Amino acid sequence: MSEYMPEASPMRSRGLGTLCADADDTVITVEHVYLPEGAAGTCCEPDCDGVAHDPGMVGVVMADDEDTVCCLLSAAEALTLANRLTRAASLVLESEEQVPDVEREAARFGAPS
Repeated sequence: MSEYMPEASPMRSRGLGTLCADADDTVITVEHVYLPEGAAGTCCEPDCDGVAHDPGMVGVVMADDEDTVCCLLSAAEALTLANRLTRAASLVLESEEQVPDVEREAARFGAPS
């Protein structure tokens, strides 16, 4: 993507999901943050047609009764975070599974224990 110099323009956001964490009343919101019309400003590169397109960023907002934390992520950063969250959740779910009863399974399949 081309580098650009942003001009004054109002940012917009589209809420994509909200999660209320049970433990401490924390609300997590995921948003698509973008400029109207996708125009980000003037392109700085010599072979550019003058206007740079900005597809936006991913906004993550975490808020509780006292504090609010916001961050903007690129698409690549957001996908990396989503992947790591998925992997962490899988590890938690795997650790909650019951350990197999080897003797019972061996008897079930008729194998010597």
